[in-house]
Amino acid sequence: YQWKGAMTFDELEESVSQWHRDRNLIEGSTDAKQMGKLVEEVDELFVDVINKNDLRDELGDCLVVLINLATRNNFNLYEALEYSFSKIRHRKGKMINGVFVKEEDL
Repeated sequence: YQWKGAMTFDELEESVSQWHRDRNLIEGSTDAKQMGKLVEEVDELFVDVINKNDLRDELGDCLVVLINLATRNNFNLYEALEYSFSKIRHRKGKMINGVFVKEEDL
């Protein structure tokens, strides 16, 4: 890996979104088909986690598909993250076997 683009995250996200538009992956696909692609990429990420490989490629591929899903639904990843964080920021719970379990699920 050598490319170090001089883009902000927002610029890079917009470039990826445009890449999807240029290849008809917004109008020419569906949320369900993109979810299938995301599951495929998450499976590949899981293999890299298990094998202790560099996670950047597969994690990035997951982000590319997530950008597609966000673009298709007229928002961006910042908005999605902000929305989710506003719901979880005061959440309480505890770690059980390396996984955070919400207080209401204990």
